[in-house]
Amino acid sequence: MVGLLAALLVVWGPNVGRAYAADASPAGDVIALGDPAAPGQIELYLDPLCPFSGKMVRDQGAEIGRRIEAGKLHVNVRFVNFLEKYSASGTYDSRAIYATYLVADHSQTSDTTWRFIEQIYSADQQPKEKGPSDLSNDQLASLADHVGAPQSAQDMIRLGLPIPYDPHTIATNNHALLSQFPDPGVPLVVIDSKAVDGNSAWLDQLPR
Repeated sequence: MVGLLAALLVVWGPNVGRAYAADASPAGDVIALGDPAAPGQIELYLDPLCPFSGKMVRDQGAEIGRRIEAGKLHVNVRFVNFLEKYSASGTYDSRAIYATYLVADHSQTSDTTWRFIEQIYSADQQPKEKGPSDLSNDQLASLADHVGAPQSAQDMIRLGLPIPYDPHTIATNNHALLSQFPDPGVPLVVIDSKAVDGNSAWLDQLPR
């Protein structure tokens, strides 16, 4: 096990939260999707367990993905985990965040990463607050397989060790930023430093 972890650290190096479409940018507590020079620029705050985050991704996810792939939209995804205590396992948010970072890092494609995000928020997959169950690591790995993420990402999701990504630190840092807004709920979209409800018609403000 020690040898495996050492090898992983060497292979991964500094690729923190990196995903690629035509172009992309690396970031510390974000997963950056799409062309960094896209005319539409947003920061998107989500909680994996949040039903309102799920509604947003289900309602708007296809259009968000289309604009990312068309080079019209660059998204910095910022995950928080303040609903984690309401998950059946008590660890779901952190495990879902970790899985998404692995998909982004190992696939290095924005399309695959966004489709994975859509999967974890899909109506038949997203767990419910105070529900009787949530997704296991094996189930998260199966969703990664479904969107075509590399086997290496699937294996690490199943293993579940927070290396090199610490989802608790990522979520804590993002929550500190989220708390600076007047209405710090999720989903939250930030456009030109202004926060808007993620379930509003915010896409209409951006180039198509």
